[in-house]
Amino acid sequence: MKPILTSYMAIIVFVILSGCTALNPNFEKPQVSVNSFKILPGGIINPTFEIGLRVVNPNNIALNLEGMSYTASIEGNKVFSGVANQLPIVPAYGEEDIKLNVKADLFGGLRLFADLLKPRETPIGYTLKVKLDLGTFSLPIYITHEGVLTIPNAN
Repeated sequence: MKPILTSYMAIIVFVILSGCTALNPNFEKPQVSVNSFKILPGGIINPTFEIGLRVVNPNNIALNLEGMSYTASIEGNKVFSGVANQLPIVPAYGEEDIKLNVKADLFGGLRLFADLLKPRETPIGYTLKVKLDLGTFSLPIYITHEGVLTIPNAN
């Protein structure tokens, strides 16, 4: 009798979770962009940076962010990564700025510095990966932003 009850419970949970997804089938991924970057005083060997992220919510429901994790790489070298849990609610069809204090990855930074000392003719590639956690009954949202940095010639 217990296996039948367990099967029914599993089916009920599946239907409820599927129903939550069906309530908003047009859910669009939020956009995350870097809007500020500065070095904070202190830490000469392993500096701390303040990075400002802008989260844009193109949906008709607010995003109650419980947490996020993030990683940034330049030329394949992880420069920093971290987590945050004191996040604002992003209103429906709204946007919010999030300030993160992050420490540089010392070895990733050294590898990046060595790579940048080499002569290059191509732009410098970067990748920002962010995971937004909306809570227990929602799947996390994964956002990857890739681009290139161009450094002007000093001629």
